[in-house]
Amino acid sequence: MRFNLLILILLPVLASSCFTGVESTPKIIYKEEKNSRADSSAEERISSMFKPDPFSRWESGKAFYVTSPRISLALSGTSPQTVMPETGDSIVYTGCRTVTDLTGDEIVELLFTAPRTGSELTYRTNSTRRKLDESDKVEIPFTIDLGLVGLAAGELAGKEYFIKTSLWSDGSGGTVNGRKFIKVKVTGVVPGNEVYPFRVLFADEAGNPGSVYMSAASGARWIPREFQSLFSIVDPRLSYPQISDAMWRKIINSKVEKGMTKTEATLALGSPAGIDRGHDHSSSYERWAYSDGVYLIFEDGLLVRHNQ
Repeated sequence: MRFNLLILILLPVLASSCFTGVESTPKIIYKEEKNSRADSSAEERISSMFKPDPFSRWESGKAFYVTSPRISLALSGTSPQTVMPETGDSIVYTGCRTVTDLTGDEIVELLFTAPRTGSELTYRTNSTRRKLDESDKVEIPFTIDLGLVGLAAGELAGKEYFIKTSLWSDGSGGTVNGRKFIKVKVTGVVPGNEVYPFRVLFADEAGNPGSVYMSAASGARWIPREFQSLFSIVDPRLSYPQISDAMWRKIINSKVEKGMTKTEATLALGSPAGIDRGHDHSSSYERWAYSDGVYLIFEDGLLVRHNQ
C-alpha cells in the first residue's frame, strides 16, 4: 500500500520532468522595470504646479489659445456677422452672465472677445454660478489656457534637465527621432495642440533645437504625458553603473545590439507590447514584440536576434 501511494505521488513529477519540447506561454504585457532608487518626487512637485486657475480666480482679460476651428461647435456669436476664431487665434474672457435655459434652470454663460476679428462670443457652461465657483477647473473646448502656458514657461525656461524620451516633435504635429537621457536646456514653453497643452522647447549640449509635447497636471481632455515622464533632474546614467559607455551610447540613440540585457533593451526601446516565453532542451527564450513591428529575441536573458 505504501509503495503504491509513493508511485502515485511520483508519477506527475516524473511526467513533467520528461517534457523536452518547446513550451510557449500566453502573451503577457511587459511592465517596464522601475529603478527602486529613482526618486521622482522632485519632478512630480514640478508637474503639480501646472494646474489651471479655478473659476473663482478668473479675471477679465484672461486669454485662451484656440487649437481647432471646431471651436465654433462650442461657442456662439452674439450677432449674425460673428466671425469664429481659427487655429492659432486667441479669445479673451470678459465676464459672465446668468441665463435661464429651457428647463427653467439658471445657468452661466461665459463671455469672450476675439482680438483678431473683434467678434463677441459666448460659451454656455450648463452649470450654476455656485457650481462653477466650487469647481477646481473650468475647461473651454478646443482652447489652451495661456496663463497656464505662462506658468510652465516661467518655471521651466532657462533650466537644465535630462530628457527621458527620444520621441521629439518637429513642431508641425509629427515626431522625429531624438536622443534620450541627455542634458537639455529649456528655451521656452508655447501652446501645444488638442492633445497636449504645452510644447516644451529645448536645445541639446551642441545647441541643436528640439521639443516635446507635455500635458498639464490635471484636465480630462489631456492625454497623460506629464513632466516627470519626460524629464529628470538627476542624470539617469548614474542609476546604471553596470552598463558600459559603449552600450549607453546605443541606449541614448534608441538602438539595440546583440548581447544586450533585458534592462538595457528596455532603456533603449521602452516596454514591449507583449512577450512570448518558452524553453527548449538547453535554454529559455523570450520574444518581445513592439507595436511598430520591431521584435527582439532573448536567450537566457541576452539579446540574440532583432529586426531593428
